[in-house]
Amino acid sequence: MSCSKKEKYTGALIGAAIGDALGWPNEQNSKNIRKNRNSIRTYVEWNRRAGGKYWPHEEKICAGEYSDDTQLIIATARSLLRGRQWSNFFRQAELPAWLKYERGGGGATKRAAQKWANNISPWDEKSNSPLEIKDYFMAGGNGVAMRILPHIFRNEENAEKIMEQVVLNGMYTHGHPRALIGAMLYAMAVRTLIQQDVVLSYGELIDVLIEEKQWSKLPEVNNIAIWKSEAERYAQYDYDRMWNECVIETINYLKIAKEALNQGILDLRDDTLQKLGCYNSKINGAGNVSAVVSIYLFSKYADDPTMAIYETANLSNADTDTLASMVGGLAGALNGKDWIPIELRGVQDYSLFEYLVEQMMDEKCDFLNSDKKYKLFNNEKMATLKIGESIECLPFGEITLKEIREDKPKRADMYVKVYIWKTAYGQTIFSRKIGKKALNLEQSVQYEVNEKHSSEILFTVQNLRDIKQILIKVSDANDFVEILCEIMKMKEENRISKEQIDGMKSKWRQYKMTKKQIVNIYELL
Repeated sequence: MSCSKKEKYTGALIGAAIGDALGWPNEQNSKNIRKNRNSIRTYVEWNRRAGGKYWPHEEKICAGEYSDDTQLIIATARSLLRGRQWSNFFRQAELPAWLKYERGGGGATKRAAQKWANNISPWDEKSNSPLEIKDYFMAGGNGVAMRILPHIFRNEENAEKIMEQVVLNGMYTHGHPRALIGAMLYAMAVRTLIQQDVVLSYGELIDVLIEEKQWSKLPEVNNIAIWKSEAERYAQYDYDRMWNECVIETINYLKIAKEALNQGILDLRDDTLQKLGCYNSKINGAGNVSAVVSIYLFSKYADDPTMAIYETANLSNADTDTLASMVGGLAGALNGKDWIPIELRGVQDYSLFEYLVEQMMDEKCDFLNSDKKYKLFNNEKMATLKIGESIECLPFGEITLKEIREDKPKRADMYVKVYIWKTAYGQTIFSRKIGKKALNLEQSVQYEVNEKHSSEILFTVQNLRDIKQILIKVSDANDFVEILCEIMKMKEENRISKEQIDGMKSKWRQYKMTKKQIVNIYELL
Protein backbone atom coordinates (compact mmCIF):
# COMPACT_ATOMS: atom_id res chain seq x y z
CA MET A 1 0.00 0.00 0.00
CA SER A 2 1.47 3.35 -1.07
CA CYS A 3 1.88 6.27 1.35
CA SER A 4 1.37 9.97 0.79
CA LYS A 5 4.39 12.25 0.79
CA LYS A 6 3.24 13.74 4.09
CA GLU A 7 3.10 10.27 5.66
CA LYS A 8 6.58 9.45 4.35
CA TYR A 9 8.10 12.69 5.64
CA THR A 10 6.46 12.25 9.04
CA GLY A 11 7.43 8.59 9.21
CA ALA A 12 11.04 9.42 8.41
CA LEU A 13 11.29 11.99 11.22
CA ILE A 14 9.53 9.78 13.77
CA GLY A 15 11.53 6.72 12.67
CA ALA A 16 14.76 8.66 13.13
CA ALA A 17 13.74 9.79 16.63
CA ILE A 18 12.73 6.24 17.60
CA GLY A 19 16.03 4.79 16.42
CA ASP A 20 17.93 7.50 18.27
CA ALA A 21 16.06 6.90 21.55
CA LEU A 22 16.46 3.11 21.31
CA GLY A 23 20.10 3.17 20.30
CA TRP A 24 21.40 5.91 22.58
CA PRO A 25 21.77 3.76 25.76
CA ASN A 26 23.88 1.21 23.83
CA GLU A 27 25.99 3.66 21.84
CA GLN A 28 29.73 3.09 22.25
CA ASN A 29 30.30 6.60 23.62
CA SER A 30 27.00 6.95 25.48
CA LYS A 31 28.73 6.98 28.92
CA ASN A 32 25.88 4.78 30.12
CA ILE A 33 26.72 3.79 33.70
CA ARG A 34 25.03 0.38 33.42
CA LYS A 35 24.68 -0.79 29.84
CA ASN A 36 21.99 -3.42 29.31
CA ARG A 37 23.67 -6.32 27.56
CA ASN A 38 20.28 -7.88 26.85
CA SER A 39 18.48 -7.01 23.64
CA ILE A 40 16.47 -3.78 23.98
CA ARG A 41 12.98 -3.91 22.51
CA THR A 42 11.51 -0.89 24.26
CA TYR A 43 12.62 2.41 25.74
CA VAL A 44 14.58 2.30 28.99
CA GLU A 45 15.48 4.81 31.68
CA TRP A 46 19.22 5.11 32.25
CA ASN A 47 21.94 7.33 33.68
CA ARG A 48 24.97 8.65 31.86
CA ARG A 49 28.23 10.11 33.13
CA ALA A 50 28.38 13.85 32.49
CA GLY A 51 30.25 16.97 33.56
CA GLY A 52 33.73 15.83 32.64
CA LYS A 53 36.60 15.64 35.12
CA TYR A 54 35.77 18.74 37.11
CA TRP A 55 31.96 18.63 37.39
CA PRO A 56 31.17 14.89 37.49
CA HIS A 57 27.54 13.90 37.87
CA GLU A 58 24.97 11.38 36.66
CA GLU A 59 22.57 12.70 34.04
CA LYS A 60 19.17 11.02 34.14
CA ILE A 61 17.75 10.01 30.74
CA CYS A 62 14.10 9.02 30.90
CA ALA A 63 12.65 6.27 28.71
CA GLY A 64 12.09 7.45 25.14
CA GLU A 65 14.23 10.58 25.31
CA TYR A 66 16.37 11.31 22.25
CA SER A 67 19.90 12.67 21.85
CA ASP A 68 21.71 15.28 19.76
CA ASP A 69 20.91 13.39 16.54
CA THR A 70 17.22 14.24 16.74
CA GLN A 71 17.86 17.66 18.27
CA LEU A 72 19.84 18.65 15.17
CA ILE A 73 17.27 17.17 12.78
CA ILE A 74 14.72 19.45 14.45
CA ALA A 75 17.14 22.39 14.27
CA THR A 76 17.60 21.79 10.53
CA ALA A 77 13.84 21.58 9.96
CA ARG A 78 13.22 24.77 11.91
CA SER A 79 15.93 26.57 9.92
CA LEU A 80 14.34 25.56 6.62
CA LEU A 81 11.11 27.24 7.71
CA ARG A 82 13.02 30.53 7.35
CA GLY A 83 13.07 30.11 3.57
CA ARG A 84 16.08 31.58 1.79
CA GLN A 85 17.55 32.66 5.11
CA TRP A 86 17.74 29.07 6.38
CA SER A 87 21.53 28.84 6.37
CA ASN A 88 22.01 32.11 8.26
CA PHE A 89 19.43 31.02 10.82
CA PHE A 90 21.08 27.63 11.24
CA ARG A 91 24.54 28.98 11.97
CA GLN A 92 23.55 32.18 13.81
CA ALA A 93 20.65 30.91 15.94
CA GLU A 94 20.28 27.12 15.90
CA LEU A 95 23.89 26.04 16.45
CA PRO A 96 24.71 28.62 19.18
CA ALA A 97 21.45 27.90 21.04
CA TRP A 98 21.98 24.13 20.73
CA LEU A 99 25.12 24.42 22.87
CA LYS A 100 22.87 25.37 25.78
CA TYR A 101 20.66 22.28 25.58
CA GLU A 102 22.61 19.61 23.68
CA ARG A 103 22.48 16.03 24.92
CA GLY A 104 25.39 13.83 23.89
CA GLY A 105 26.65 16.16 21.18
CA GLY A 106 29.72 15.25 19.13
CA GLY A 107 33.00 17.07 19.59
CA ALA A 108 33.31 18.47 16.06
CA THR A 109 29.78 19.87 16.07
CA LYS A 110 30.19 21.42 19.52
CA ARG A 111 33.52 23.02 18.59
CA ALA A 112 32.07 24.51 15.42
CA ALA A 113 28.90 25.67 17.18
CA GLN A 114 31.05 27.47 19.76
CA LYS A 115 32.80 29.29 16.92
CA TRP A 116 29.51 30.36 15.35
CA ALA A 117 28.28 31.49 18.77
CA ASN A 118 31.20 33.93 18.71
CA ASN A 119 30.47 34.95 15.08
CA ILE A 120 33.54 33.11 13.80
CA SER A 121 33.62 30.56 11.00
CA PRO A 122 35.63 27.43 11.90
CA TRP A 123 37.96 27.99 8.93
CA ASP A 124 38.63 31.73 9.48
CA GLU A 125 42.40 32.10 9.68
CA LYS A 126 42.16 35.49 11.40
CA SER A 127 40.27 34.15 14.42
CA ASN A 128 41.39 30.50 14.71
CA SER A 129 44.74 28.88 15.37
CA PRO A 130 46.23 26.68 12.62
CA LEU A 131 45.53 23.62 14.79
CA GLU A 132 41.85 24.57 15.17
CA ILE A 133 41.45 24.99 11.41
CA LYS A 134 43.19 21.67 10.80
CA ASP A 135 40.86 19.94 13.27
CA TYR A 136 37.86 21.36 11.41
CA PHE A 137 39.06 20.09 8.03
CA MET A 138 39.86 16.69 9.54
CA ALA A 139 36.33 16.35 10.97
CA GLY A 140 34.79 13.55 8.90
CA GLY A 141 32.21 12.15 11.31
CA ASN A 142 28.53 11.32 10.90
CA GLY A 143 27.34 14.52 12.58
CA VAL A 144 26.20 15.85 9.20
CA ALA A 145 24.51 12.74 7.81
CA MET A 146 22.43 12.31 10.94
CA ARG A 147 20.72 15.73 10.67
CA ILE A 148 19.93 16.33 6.99
CA LEU A 149 16.54 14.58 6.55
CA PRO A 150 14.50 17.82 6.28
CA HIS A 151 16.48 19.00 3.25
CA ILE A 152 15.00 16.15 1.20
CA PHE A 153 11.45 17.06 2.19
CA ARG A 154 11.79 20.65 1.01
CA ASN A 155 13.50 19.83 -2.29
CA GLU A 156 12.45 16.29 -3.17
CA GLU A 157 12.04 16.96 -6.89
CA ASN A 158 15.39 18.73 -7.22
CA ALA A 159 18.32 16.44 -6.40
CA GLU A 160 20.87 19.11 -7.27
CA LYS A 161 19.38 21.51 -4.73
CA ILE A 162 19.29 18.78 -2.09
CA MET A 163 23.00 18.13 -2.57
CA GLU A 164 23.82 21.85 -2.40
CA GLN A 165 21.88 22.37 0.82
CA VAL A 166 23.25 19.23 2.45
CA VAL A 167 26.84 20.29 1.74
CA LEU A 168 26.24 23.86 2.92
CA ASN A 169 24.64 22.56 6.12
CA GLY A 170 27.54 20.17 6.64
CA MET A 171 30.27 22.74 6.01
CA TYR A 172 29.17 24.70 9.06
CA THR A 173 30.52 21.97 11.34
CA HIS A 174 32.57 19.43 9.33
CA GLY A 175 35.21 19.98 6.66
CA HIS A 176 36.40 16.52 5.62
CA PRO A 177 35.01 14.81 2.49
CA ARG A 178 33.95 11.71 4.44
CA ALA A 179 31.43 13.75 6.43
CA LEU A 180 29.94 15.46 3.38
CA ILE A 181 29.96 12.41 1.09
CA GLY A 182 28.24 10.33 3.76
CA ALA A 183 25.54 12.98 4.17
CA MET A 184 24.99 13.27 0.41
CA LEU A 185 24.79 9.49 -0.01
CA TYR A 186 22.27 9.18 2.82
CA ALA A 187 20.22 12.06 1.40
CA MET A 188 20.07 10.36 -2.00
CA ALA A 189 19.02 7.08 -0.37
CA VAL A 190 16.18 8.81 1.49
CA ARG A 191 15.05 10.63 -1.66
CA THR A 192 15.03 7.36 -3.62
CA LEU A 193 12.80 5.70 -1.01
CA ILE A 194 10.40 8.63 -0.77
CA GLN A 195 9.84 8.45 -4.51
CA GLN A 196 9.10 4.71 -4.41
CA ASP A 197 5.45 3.61 -4.37
CA VAL A 198 6.29 -0.08 -3.94
CA VAL A 199 8.78 -2.02 -1.86
CA LEU A 200 12.19 -2.25 -3.51
CA SER A 201 13.54 -5.65 -4.38
CA TYR A 202 16.22 -7.03 -2.07
CA GLY A 203 19.33 -4.86 -2.42
CA GLU A 204 17.83 -2.67 -5.14
CA LEU A 205 18.49 0.56 -3.21
CA ILE A 206 22.23 -0.10 -3.25
CA ASP A 207 22.11 -0.81 -7.00
CA VAL A 208 20.50 2.59 -7.54
CA LEU A 209 23.10 4.36 -5.41
CA ILE A 210 26.03 2.69 -7.18
CA GLU A 211 24.58 3.59 -10.57
CA GLU A 212 23.29 7.08 -9.68
CA LYS A 213 26.37 8.95 -8.52
CA GLN A 214 24.98 12.46 -8.09
CA TRP A 215 25.82 12.07 -4.41
CA SER A 216 29.51 11.82 -5.35
CA LYS A 217 29.91 15.28 -6.90
CA LEU A 218 30.91 18.21 -4.71
CA PRO A 219 28.47 21.06 -5.48
CA GLU A 220 29.78 24.51 -6.35
CA VAL A 221 28.41 26.27 -3.28
CA ASN A 222 29.49 29.68 -1.96
CA ASN A 223 33.23 30.37 -2.35
CA ILE A 224 33.99 26.65 -2.43
CA ALA A 225 37.34 27.19 -4.20
CA ILE A 226 38.63 29.45 -1.42
CA TRP A 227 37.31 27.05 1.19
CA LYS A 228 39.11 24.10 -0.43
CA SER A 229 42.35 26.07 -0.57
CA GLU A 230 42.12 26.60 3.20
CA ALA A 231 41.87 22.82 3.64
CA GLU A 232 44.97 22.31 1.54
CA ARG A 233 46.85 24.95 3.50
CA TYR A 234 45.98 23.86 7.03
CA ALA A 235 45.07 20.15 6.77
CA GLN A 236 47.75 19.54 4.15
CA TYR A 237 45.77 17.47 1.68
CA ASP A 238 44.57 18.22 -1.84
CA TYR A 239 40.82 18.55 -1.37
CA ASP A 240 39.70 17.33 -4.80
CA ARG A 241 42.03 14.35 -4.66
CA MET A 242 40.87 13.45 -1.15
CA TRP A 243 37.25 13.83 -2.27
CA ASN A 244 37.76 11.41 -5.16
CA GLU A 245 39.55 8.91 -2.93
CA CYS A 246 36.67 9.00 -0.43
CA VAL A 247 34.13 8.52 -3.23
CA ILE A 248 35.99 5.41 -4.40
CA GLU A 249 36.19 4.19 -0.80
CA THR A 250 32.44 4.69 -0.39
CA ILE A 251 31.60 2.88 -3.63
CA ASN A 252 33.73 -0.04 -2.47
CA TYR A 253 31.75 -0.12 0.79
CA LEU A 254 28.51 -0.16 -1.22
CA LYS A 255 29.81 -3.07 -3.30
CA ILE A 256 30.67 -5.02 -0.13
CA ALA A 257 27.13 -4.44 1.12
CA LYS A 258 25.65 -5.44 -2.24
CA GLU A 259 27.70 -8.62 -2.43
CA ALA A 260 26.55 -9.58 1.07
CA LEU A 261 22.87 -8.97 0.29
CA ASN A 262 23.19 -11.06 -2.87
CA GLN A 263 23.91 -14.05 -0.61
CA GLY A 264 20.43 -13.77 0.89
CA ILE A 265 20.01 -15.83 4.05
CA LEU A 266 23.64 -16.94 3.78
CA ASP A 267 24.80 -13.38 4.48
CA LEU A 268 26.64 -13.27 7.81
CA ARG A 269 25.62 -9.85 9.10
CA ASP A 270 28.39 -9.34 11.62
CA ASP A 271 31.06 -10.38 9.11
CA THR A 272 29.69 -7.85 6.65
CA LEU A 273 29.56 -5.11 9.28
CA GLN A 274 33.15 -5.92 10.20
CA LYS A 275 34.18 -5.43 6.56
CA LEU A 276 32.30 -2.13 6.48
CA GLY A 277 34.17 -0.84 9.53
CA CYS A 278 31.11 -0.80 11.78
CA TYR A 279 32.98 -2.35 14.71
CA ASN A 280 36.24 -0.47 14.21
CA SER A 281 36.18 2.39 16.72
CA LYS A 282 38.73 4.31 14.64
CA ILE A 283 36.44 4.65 11.62
CA ASN A 284 32.92 3.58 12.56
CA GLY A 285 31.88 7.16 13.29
CA ALA A 286 32.87 8.35 9.80
CA GLY A 287 30.09 9.85 7.72
CA ASN A 288 30.49 7.56 4.72
CA VAL A 289 30.83 4.43 6.89
CA SER A 290 27.67 5.28 8.83
CA ALA A 291 25.73 5.99 5.64
CA VAL A 292 26.64 2.67 4.01
CA VAL A 293 26.10 0.66 7.21
CA SER A 294 22.64 2.17 7.74
CA ILE A 295 21.69 1.55 4.09
CA TYR A 296 22.91 -2.05 4.35
CA LEU A 297 21.00 -2.76 7.58
CA PHE A 298 17.83 -1.13 6.27
CA SER A 299 18.08 -3.20 3.07
CA LYS A 300 18.75 -6.43 4.95
CA TYR A 301 15.59 -6.03 7.06
CA ALA A 302 13.55 -4.09 4.50
CA ASP A 303 10.47 -6.29 4.91
CA ASP A 304 10.39 -5.65 8.68
CA PRO A 305 11.34 -2.02 9.50
CA THR A 306 10.78 -2.50 13.23
CA MET A 307 13.27 -5.37 13.25
CA ALA A 308 15.71 -3.20 11.28
CA ILE A 309 15.71 -0.60 14.06
CA TYR A 310 15.84 -3.19 16.87
CA GLU A 311 18.80 -5.00 15.32
CA THR A 312 20.69 -1.77 14.71
CA ALA A 313 20.01 -0.34 18.17
CA ASN A 314 21.42 -3.50 19.77
CA LEU A 315 24.72 -3.74 17.91
CA SER A 316 27.75 -4.06 20.16
CA ASN A 317 30.60 -1.53 20.07
CA ALA A 318 28.95 0.62 17.43
CA ASP A 319 27.52 4.12 17.05
CA THR A 320 24.05 2.72 17.66
CA ASP A 321 22.07 5.92 18.23
CA THR A 322 23.13 7.49 14.94
CA LEU A 323 22.94 4.23 12.97
CA ALA A 324 19.50 3.33 14.33
CA SER A 325 18.34 6.90 13.72
CA MET A 326 19.49 6.74 10.09
CA VAL A 327 17.89 3.30 9.63
CA GLY A 328 14.66 4.67 11.13
CA GLY A 329 14.75 7.59 8.72
CA LEU A 330 15.08 5.22 5.77
CA ALA A 331 12.29 2.98 7.08
CA GLY A 332 9.91 5.91 7.45
CA ALA A 333 10.84 7.36 4.06
CA LEU A 334 9.61 4.15 2.41
CA ASN A 335 6.79 3.02 4.70
CA GLY A 336 5.38 6.17 6.31
CA LYS A 337 4.46 5.72 9.97
CA ASP A 338 1.82 2.96 10.08
CA TRP A 339 4.53 0.34 10.67
CA ILE A 340 5.48 1.88 14.03
CA PRO A 341 4.23 -0.35 16.90
CA ILE A 342 2.26 1.25 19.70
CA GLU A 343 5.02 0.62 22.26
CA LEU A 344 7.44 2.80 20.27
CA ARG A 345 5.06 5.73 19.85
CA GLY A 346 6.04 6.97 23.29
CA VAL A 347 9.20 8.53 21.91
CA GLN A 348 9.83 12.04 23.22
CA ASP A 349 7.86 14.75 21.36
CA TYR A 350 6.01 12.39 18.98
CA SER A 351 3.48 15.03 17.88
CA LEU A 352 6.23 17.59 17.20
CA PHE A 353 7.33 15.77 14.06
CA GLU A 354 3.85 15.89 12.55
CA TYR A 355 3.77 19.63 13.24
CA LEU A 356 7.16 20.24 11.60
CA VAL A 357 6.12 18.37 8.45
CA GLU A 358 2.91 20.40 8.21
CA GLN A 359 4.88 23.64 8.58
CA MET A 360 7.39 22.60 5.92
CA MET A 361 4.73 21.50 3.45
CA ASP A 362 2.72 24.69 3.97
CA GLU A 363 5.92 26.79 3.94
CA LYS A 364 4.89 28.47 7.18
CA CYS A 365 6.59 29.39 10.44
CA ASP A 366 3.83 29.98 12.97
CA PHE A 367 6.01 30.20 16.07
CA LEU A 368 8.24 33.16 15.13
CA ASN A 369 7.15 36.65 14.08
CA SER A 370 9.46 37.90 11.32
CA ASP A 371 8.89 41.52 12.42
CA LYS A 372 9.87 40.85 16.02
CA LYS A 373 13.34 40.78 17.56
CA TYR A 374 14.12 37.87 19.86
CA LYS A 375 17.04 37.19 22.16
CA LEU A 376 18.93 33.92 21.87
CA PHE A 377 18.07 31.13 24.31
CA ASN A 378 20.25 31.53 27.39
CA ASN A 379 19.57 29.13 30.21
CA GLU A 380 21.63 31.17 32.69
CA LYS A 381 19.28 34.14 32.42
CA MET A 382 16.12 32.11 31.96
CA ALA A 383 16.78 29.97 35.02
CA THR A 384 15.35 32.82 37.08
CA LEU A 385 11.87 31.93 35.78
CA LYS A 386 9.42 29.99 37.92
CA ILE A 387 7.67 26.80 36.85
CA GLY A 388 4.79 27.71 34.56
CA GLU A 389 6.31 30.98 33.38
CA SER A 390 7.08 31.54 29.69
CA ILE A 391 9.48 33.57 27.61
CA GLU A 392 10.08 34.11 23.88
CA CYS A 393 13.53 33.47 22.43
CA LEU A 394 15.42 32.22 19.40
CA PRO A 395 15.25 29.71 17.88
CA PHE A 396 12.17 28.31 19.63
CA GLY A 397 9.63 31.10 19.91
CA GLU A 398 7.67 30.80 23.14
CA ILE A 399 8.98 28.29 25.69
CA THR A 400 7.55 27.45 29.10
CA LEU A 401 9.44 26.16 32.13
CA LYS A 402 7.70 22.89 33.03
CA GLU A 403 9.92 21.28 35.65
CA ILE A 404 13.11 21.68 37.67
CA ARG A 405 14.88 18.57 38.89
CA GLU A 406 18.34 17.71 40.21
CA ASP A 407 20.82 15.26 38.75
CA LYS A 408 23.06 13.29 41.09
CA PRO A 409 26.47 14.95 41.67
CA LYS A 410 29.58 12.83 42.23
CA ARG A 411 31.08 15.41 44.59
CA ALA A 412 29.66 16.60 47.89
CA ASP A 413 30.49 20.27 47.23
CA MET A 414 28.40 20.68 44.06
CA TYR A 415 24.88 20.33 42.71
CA VAL A 416 23.30 20.11 39.25
CA LYS A 417 19.89 21.51 38.37
CA VAL A 418 18.02 20.46 35.24
CA TYR A 419 15.51 22.87 33.73
CA ILE A 420 12.91 21.25 31.49
CA TRP A 421 11.21 23.52 28.97
CA LYS A 422 8.46 22.98 26.42
CA THR A 423 7.97 24.97 23.23
CA ALA A 424 4.49 26.03 22.16
CA TYR A 425 4.58 23.37 19.43
CA GLY A 426 5.79 20.45 21.55
CA GLN A 427 9.60 20.25 21.65
CA THR A 428 11.17 19.39 25.00
CA ILE A 429 14.34 21.28 25.92
CA PHE A 430 16.72 20.23 28.71
CA SER A 431 19.21 22.78 30.05
CA ARG A 432 21.51 22.38 33.03
CA LYS A 433 23.09 24.61 35.63
CA ILE A 434 25.92 23.40 37.81
CA GLY A 435 26.61 24.95 41.20
CA LYS A 436 29.43 24.77 43.71
CA LYS A 437 28.24 24.91 47.28
CA ALA A 438 29.96 27.88 48.94
CA LEU A 439 31.18 28.05 52.53
CA ASN A 440 28.67 30.84 53.05
CA LEU A 441 25.40 28.93 52.84
CA GLU A 442 23.51 32.07 51.81
CA GLN A 443 25.15 32.13 48.40
CA SER A 444 26.72 29.75 45.91
CA VAL A 445 28.66 30.30 42.74
CA GLN A 446 26.89 29.01 39.63
CA TYR A 447 28.43 27.98 36.34
CA GLU A 448 26.92 27.10 33.04
CA VAL A 449 27.85 23.55 32.06
CA ASN A 450 30.48 23.71 29.32
CA GLU A 451 32.70 20.64 29.33
CA LYS A 452 35.07 22.07 26.76
CA HIS A 453 36.16 24.90 29.07
CA SER A 454 35.80 23.17 32.46
CA SER A 455 38.43 24.25 34.96
CA GLU A 456 39.55 23.35 38.47
CA ILE A 457 40.02 27.06 39.25
CA LEU A 458 36.99 28.17 41.26
CA PHE A 459 35.83 31.73 41.92
CA THR A 460 33.86 33.45 44.63
CA VAL A 461 30.94 35.67 43.70
CA GLN A 462 33.09 38.73 44.44
CA ASN A 463 35.87 37.42 42.15
CA LEU A 464 33.46 37.26 39.25
CA ARG A 465 32.02 40.69 40.01
CA ASP A 466 35.52 42.20 40.10
CA ILE A 467 36.44 40.57 36.79
CA LYS A 468 33.27 41.79 35.12
CA GLN A 469 34.04 45.32 36.31
CA ILE A 470 37.41 45.14 34.56
CA LEU A 471 35.81 43.67 31.43
CA ILE A 472 32.92 46.11 31.38
CA LYS A 473 33.30 46.69 27.62
CA VAL A 474 33.80 43.05 26.70
CA SER A 475 30.74 41.34 25.23
CA ASP A 476 31.06 38.15 27.24
CA ALA A 477 33.27 38.23 30.33
CA ASN A 478 32.49 34.62 31.23
CA ASP A 479 34.07 33.38 27.99
CA PHE A 480 37.29 35.25 28.71
CA VAL A 481 37.45 33.92 32.26
CA GLU A 482 37.29 30.39 30.82
CA ILE A 483 40.07 31.22 28.34
CA LEU A 484 42.27 32.57 31.13
CA CYS A 485 41.58 29.51 33.27
CA GLU A 486 42.78 27.31 30.40
CA ILE A 487 46.07 29.18 30.25
CA MET A 488 46.61 29.07 34.01
CA LYS A 489 45.88 25.35 34.06
CA MET A 490 48.23 24.64 31.13
CA LYS A 491 50.95 26.69 32.81
CA GLU A 492 50.61 24.64 36.00
CA GLU A 493 50.98 21.42 34.01
CA ASN A 494 53.82 22.73 31.79
CA ARG A 495 51.97 21.93 28.59
CA ILE A 496 51.72 25.30 26.86
CA SER A 497 52.71 25.24 23.19
CA LYS A 498 53.20 28.10 20.74
CA GLU A 499 50.16 26.95 18.75
CA GLN A 500 48.02 27.09 21.88
CA ILE A 501 49.27 30.57 22.77
CA ASP A 502 48.53 31.74 19.21
CA GLY A 503 45.04 30.33 19.56
CA MET A 504 44.49 32.20 22.83
CA LYS A 505 45.77 35.44 21.29
CA SER A 506 43.24 35.13 18.49
CA LYS A 507 40.48 34.80 21.08
CA TRP A 508 41.73 37.89 22.94
CA ARG A 509 41.68 39.85 19.68
CA GLN A 510 38.12 38.72 19.16
CA TYR A 511 37.09 40.48 22.39
CA LYS A 512 39.21 43.59 21.60
CA MET A 513 40.89 43.44 24.99
CA THR A 514 43.60 45.82 26.09
CA LYS A 515 46.88 44.72 27.61
CA LYS A 516 45.95 46.63 30.77
CA GLN A 517 42.73 44.62 31.16
CA ILE A 518 44.59 41.33 30.82
CA VAL A 519 47.24 42.36 33.38
CA ASN A 520 44.60 43.56 35.86
CA ILE A 521 42.69 40.27 35.69
CA TYR A 522 45.84 38.18 36.01
CA GLU A 523 46.85 40.14 39.12
CA LEU A 524 43.36 39.78 40.56
CA LEU A 525 43.40 36.00 40.18
